[in-house]
Amino acid sequence: MEILSTILPILIIVLIGFLSANRQYLSRNDCDSIAKFVFNYLIPILLFTGTVKAEIPDNMQWEFLFSYYIALFFIYVLGIVLAKLVFNFSVVEQSVFSMGCSYSNSTIVGIPVCLYALGERAMLPLFIILSIHNLFLFTLGCFAAERGSLLTKEFIKNFLGILKQLVTSPITSSLIIGGMVNILQIPIYSAVQESLNLMSQAAVPTALFTLGTSLNKYKIHGHIAPALVIVLLKTLLFPFLVWLLVFQVFNINTLWAATALLTSAMPVGISAYIFSHQYNVCEAPIATGIFISTVSSVITLSVLIAYVQSVI
Repeated sequence: MEILSTILPILIIVLIGFLSANRQYLSRNDCDSIAKFVFNYLIPILLFTGTVKAEIPDNMQWEFLFSYYIALFFIYVLGIVLAKLVFNFSVVEQSVFSMGCSYSNSTIVGIPVCLYALGERAMLPLFIILSIHNLFLFTLGCFAAERGSLLTKEFIKNFLGILKQLVTSPITSSLIIGGMVNILQIPIYSAVQESLNLMSQAAVPTALFTLGTSLNKYKIHGHIAPALVIVLLKTLLFPFLVWLLVFQVFNINTLWAATALLTSAMPVGISAYIFSHQYNVCEAPIATGIFISTVSSVITLSVLIAYVQSVI
C-alpha cells in the first residue's frame, strides 16, 4: 500500500496527460508547446535551484559515478554487439539501437520518481548523474555512429556541432550555472529566488503531464523484436549491473546508491528517439521501446522503489 501511495500520484498525472492528448483535448501543437516550456524553462529552473541549494560533499564518492557509467558503457557496447550479430544492423543503426538500450529518461520520469521515493536529498546525486549524462551518451553515440569516418572534416564538424548543442542546452547550462553559483556562493536576490522556487514547483507535475502526452505520440510502430531487446537491456540488465556495483562491489552511501539504481531503471528516454531521427534510422524500434518501457516501468519501478525504501 505504501508503494502504491508513492507511485499512484505519478501515474494519475501521466494518465491525465495521455488522455488529454489521446482524446484531443489538446492538439499536437499544444502538446509540443507544453513540452517545449517544460524542457526549456521548468526543468532547467528546477535543476538550477536544486544545484544552488545542494550541499556538495567534501569527499566526492567517485565510485558512485564510476558504477553508473561503467554499467552504461557495458550496456552500450553489448547493444552494438547484439545489433550487429542478431539483427544485422548497419554501423549507424547499431549506434542508435545502443542509445535506446542505455539512455534513461532521467528528467521527465527520473526527477519526480526520485523525489517522491527518496526525498530531496536524492536530488544532488541525481543532478551529478544528469550533469554529464547527455554529454557522455551523445558523444559516445556520435563516435559509434561515425566511427568509419573519425578523421574526416565532416565528422569533426558534426561532433563539434553536437558538443556545442549539448553544452548550450537549457538543461546542461542550468546545471553548470547552478554549480558555479553554489561553489562561488553568489547571492541571489530574494524576490528572484522566490520566483524561481515557484516555477520549480511546477516542474515535476508538468513534466509528468508531458510524459503522458508523449505516450500518445510514441506508440507501438512495429519492429517488436529489437524493441523488446532494448527494453530488456534498459530496464532489467542495466539496473542489475548498477545494483551489483553500488550495493555489492563498492561501499557507497546508501542514498546515493539507491539514486543511481533508480535512475538506471528509468524507461528509454525521448532523446534516444531524437537521436534516431537525426540519423533517420531505427525510429520504429526506438519509439516502440519508449512506449513499452514506459508502460512496463510501472511494475519495474514499483519493485525497485520498494527495495530502495527498505534499505535506506
